[in-house]
Amino acid sequence: MKYETKDEKKELLSEPIQHIDIKTFNAIPLIEAFDHMAFQSRNLANACKIYHTMLEDTDCSIILCLAGSLVSAGLKNVIVDMIRHNMIDAIVSTGAIVVDQDFFEGLGFKHYRGEIRVDDSKLQKIHVDRIYDTFIDEDDL
Repeated sequence: MKYETKDEKKELLSEPIQHIDIKTFNAIPLIEAFDHMAFQSRNLANACKIYHTMLEDTDCSIILCLAGSLVSAGLKNVIVDMIRHNMIDAIVSTGAIVVDQDFFEGLGFKHYRGEIRVDDSKLQKIHVDRIYDTFIDEDDL
């Protein structure tokens, strides 16, 4: 692929990441089904059981630990909803999530769906930064 024009940059930055709204659907049946599966599906179901137990324990503080590109991946609203609905008591986060990604989106800028197999040197020429399989417009920084 060759990305050297403004039109190609516009095409690369045409599909913003859609942040999921966990209030729009009931995930309980899916999580319960995961309990009868294997690998990370079952682990996620087990984590939900542990979380439920933590909620029932009035002496338990729930600390959400964040690392990785969660906001750029579309999980910003999940984190916000967890705070708004008192699902957590504290957050421990790497700086990239809060300072780079959330602040970036808070200023009105977007992360875009991208690809992992792109020529980064060509992206550099048109001022597109890549975070794994997402893109941002470097000119927005």
